[in-house]
Amino acid sequence: MANQPAKYNRDNRGTYLNKHNWEVMKPFVHFGFKALVLIGSAVIGIIKLVPALLRPNDQPKKDTRIIKI
Repeated sequence: MANQPAKYNRDNRGTYLNKHNWEVMKPFVHFGFKALVLIGSAVIGIIKLVPALLRPNDQPKKDTRIIKI
């Protein structure tokens, strides 16, 4: 019972592939790719934002008057 030939398919090279493994791991692989895309886009956004934050702000803000009623 250790070998179950019904679950295995033979490919052209003569090796046995277990297609059931891919069906089990497929959701995790898709989740991993989506997580990498999300993390990558967040890192790119942070990298684009850092130079603007490090630039000195020499210009005073306009209209800094205090209005008293």
